[in-house]
Amino acid sequence: MAITASVPGGTHDDLAHGDTLSRIALPGGFSATVFSTGISGVDGLVFSSSGFLYAAAEGNGAVYRIDQHGNATIVAENMNHPEGLAADAAGLIYVTEDVEYGRLIAIKPSGELEILFDSLQYPEGVALIEEGIFAVTESSLEVSTIPPILTGVRRIDMFGSRPLSSSLYLWSCSDLIADSSGAVYVCNELSGYAFIQASLFRIDSDSGEWEVFCSGLYSCEGICSSTDGFFPLYIAEEDTGTGSGRISMVYSDGSVITFAEGFYNIEDVVMDTEGGIYVSEDTTGMIILIREED
Repeated sequence: MAITASVPGGTHDDLAHGDTLSRIALPGGFSATVFSTGISGVDGLVFSSSGFLYAAAEGNGAVYRIDQHGNATIVAENMNHPEGLAADAAGLIYVTEDVEYGRLIAIKPSGELEILFDSLQYPEGVALIEEGIFAVTESSLEVSTIPPILTGVRRIDMFGSRPLSSSLYLWSCSDLIADSSGAVYVCNELSGYAFIQASLFRIDSDSGEWEVFCSGLYSCEGICSSTDGFFPLYIAEEDTGTGSGRISMVYSDGSVITFAEGFYNIEDVVMDTEGGIYVSEDTTGMIILIREED
């Protein structure tokens, strides 16, 4: 069934007010709530195997663990622009630093940090293909604003790293996610600009063969799968060209519908086990929760 819920432009003023959290009703039986706030430059989101929400904060170089009440605690700090997050079944959280010579870091349940790989070139997203095997996006968009953008996807395992794809003209790889077969779905954050239509591409993590999976989205920054099945995918579009962003749903055939819109500079999206959708807003420092009302 098509979901028609939307967050109209300007409603964030309403969400931000109140002593603690506030809620607004949305069409389609959904509501939007400010789940957590005050996280400077909040970016990547992921749920750990224990059910905690983790958030990367580029603004202060930290990773936060957020409890069910929206209370945020720093679990790792002194990082250099942490952005992408992934998690495994053992409770480890994986972080990328979006800088030249950026690192892929594992945060252990004890809080200890382990550097898994360094010398990455502006890595943004990270996905766990299978135990010990990662896919990481790299993009020079921060230092090369005029296309072509040097970008690609890198595979990292115990033997080192190798590029799966690189130098995709007029692309800038941001976030990504892997399915159970090892196929990786990659966001193009330049999608929607000028004549650039390709929004997501699917790449085989063994062969490196790739194809455009979905077109017509805008500035794709974040991606997550559904918790009760891989599809539909949820895509965080930072700005649709109107000054506000949206969340779109992408189905297995590449078709798209809008799920929610009216956000400010959104960076990532993730779903919990009960179907709640969490959205990070870089500009406001908010994490917004959209869920179906009982």
